[in-house]
Amino acid sequence: GFCFRQILYIVAGAVALALVVLGISYPALAGHLDDTASNSVTVAVLDRDSNSTHNIQIIEEIDLGEQGIFPADHILATIHVDGQVYTVDTFGKSVDELLALYGFTLSNDDYTEQVANEYGYDLYINRKTVSVHTEEVTVPYETIRVADDTMMEGKEVVTTAGVNGHQVEVYETVVLNGETTTTLVSTEVTTEVVNEVITYGTKKDHSKPTGFKKNGNPLNRCDETIVAVDEVNKTFTLSNGEVVSYERVLSCKAYSYCLKGITATGTTAREGAIAVDPKVIPLGSKLFIITETGSVVYGFATAEDTGGGIKGHKVDLYYNDKSTCFQFGTRQVTIYILD
Repeated sequence: GFCFRQILYIVAGAVALALVVLGISYPALAGHLDDTASNSVTVAVLDRDSNSTHNIQIIEEIDLGEQGIFPADHILATIHVDGQVYTVDTFGKSVDELLALYGFTLSNDDYTEQVANEYGYDLYINRKTVSVHTEEVTVPYETIRVADDTMMEGKEVVTTAGVNGHQVEVYETVVLNGETTTTLVSTEVTTEVVNEVITYGTKKDHSKPTGFKKNGNPLNRCDETIVAVDEVNKTFTLSNGEVVSYERVLSCKAYSYCLKGITATGTTAREGAIAVDPKVIPLGSKLFIITETGSVVYGFATAEDTGGGIKGHKVDLYYNDKSTCFQFGTRQVTIYILD
């Protein structure tokens, strides 16, 4: 049999063999473990509800700094939302699935935009609201000035009264990612504008004052007298402001008569119907008569009669009675033949 010494040699030999085998195998095993550890990395995946991480086995990796480390062969989505940027691994998920997974909701008129990049795509979540409001607007009228060469310079008249217009304007306000834009969409006119028209005179005033004043002379047949004459524009102005146009002016010697009867034109003799030489003043002419000194204003009259002694620049003024005729006598007058 075996003695104790032999058993001890066998055990010692087995131990020695085991140590030799272990010394040969340990370096290879250690190297395999190191390789396994090098392929195991921590990949950051965005989780809005927790700070969870996952361990995955990869050969190549993408390090996006604070955004995390991701597998190089995965499609990454960089989400831009509410002023923040998140990069996530899509894991083959669609945009809608990503939004639902990470709790990004769309409301109002929100919309997304997708732009390709080196690692996948940028996903922009645009926050948009649209509102519409109306405004009632008053449109002021304009004033238009129109020249009139028949009106005396310095005078003006409102020929058309101005009326303000009104309209309803519709605006659309869009708030996109915090920036507001307001646009006019439509305009409806409810009241039309009527522009004011002012007519102003450009006719030059060449009138010269006569110095005549109303004097209350009983020989006057007119309460007004001539205060100015414009020989350029052929007008004269009465003391009441009335402007009268004339064709020509004559200086004549005036007599007076009161013989009743029928005139040469078949009318009844009366004050205001005077006798003239038809070769100088045509019968039917409308006249205005005033003495050259302005002391007597016979006034408006009509050439309706003739007389044997009325030839050339002579006229006969009718008065109703002899005493008035005697008082008038003979005077030099200015006769305006009216238009």
